[in-house]
Amino acid sequence: MEKKQKKNGGKYLRPNPEQNVEKKKGKKKLLIALVITVVVLGILAGVAYGVFHHYFSLMGRVEPQQKPVADESTPSQNSAELPTEQEEQPSMAPATDDEINKIEDDLRENLENMESISDLYTTDAFNILLIGVDSRSESMIGRSDAMILVSINKQTKRVTMTSFLRDIYLSIPGYESNRLNAAYAFGGTKLLTETIKANFGITVDRCLVVNFYVVMDLVDAVGGIDLDVTADEISVMNGYIRHHNQLLGNPENTDILSSDDAGTIHADGNQALAYARVRYVGTDFARTGRQRTVISKCLEKVKKMDLGEISGLAEEFLPRVRTDLSEGDCATLLLMMLNLGDYAFDNLTIPVDGTWNYANIRGMAVITVDFSANAQAWYNKVEGNE
Repeated sequence: MEKKQKKNGGKYLRPNPEQNVEKKKGKKKLLIALVITVVVLGILAGVAYGVFHHYFSLMGRVEPQQKPVADESTPSQNSAELPTEQEEQPSMAPATDDEINKIEDDLRENLENMESISDLYTTDAFNILLIGVDSRSESMIGRSDAMILVSINKQTKRVTMTSFLRDIYLSIPGYESNRLNAAYAFGGTKLLTETIKANFGITVDRCLVVNFYVVMDLVDAVGGIDLDVTADEISVMNGYIRHHNQLLGNPENTDILSSDDAGTIHADGNQALAYARVRYVGTDFARTGRQRTVISKCLEKVKKMDLGEISGLAEEFLPRVRTDLSEGDCATLLLMMLNLGDYAFDNLTIPVDGTWNYANIRGMAVITVDFSANAQAWYNKVEGNE
């Protein structure tokens, strides 16, 4: 039986077939528009993922288990590379056997202590260790000349760059006690992060490794950076610049500075790298500050680039980076970068003032530290509890 439509007047009318057809057509158009929208969004998402995946795939991989050195010695530079940087000779008398035994006992006691209290230094931060390898070739083999832990705390909106001095004397799992920069040479990123965890109770989530070449070329790629240098720094920088010129096949005096240049200079890659390597003006504490300065100056230049320039920079330099960051990690960091202006930036050097002493152990100029005090200082800085 055909259904009827009731009107207010109490009379019944037959439904209008044309109205039903129009309604069906309207629903069909809406459905088609919805499908087209979904398809377009899907295509855009696919393109965006394809672009992101392309840049992610450019980076070289450093697996946590990778060991760049097969034996227990730091690899020697081959004939094509520059001579290894001369180690600083201890200026103090060698530690006595009793003093060394006391230092080793303290290291063992700290390891046991950190096993039980390391959870106290757990934060909401994502910790990425930037490792600068002491190598003047494209190789990632060598000592970790720079170790900067970038802690990104999304809860407190803080980014903390913590430099670990390479001469810190500590326990290296499976090896004789040595300076911190030997851990990477002995066992790559895995052993270095294990060493930091064992001695400081600080968990490193991911690593990113570069060598000297990358720093030099990156500064040139961003058009150079402005640095404030002293006459004393220039004197040391020139020695490194001459070494770099030997490496690059440049005339010996290329990029050499005069003492009259003291003040603000516009440094190219050669000069900026020399500045970051200066160790004998203000000791290694000042050098870690110079390293962070070069990184910060480069970031400032990148922030002013347009999308095309940044894309070109990524194409050139990502293949020269080694990392164990996952694709998901990179996506998270990219989203964070979009809101970088909301974050406060801070710096820290470990060891902190009043927690360390110089020592001469087995002919090495080293720094002995209070590990618990430094772990607490790091935690306070990252969490903003100062």
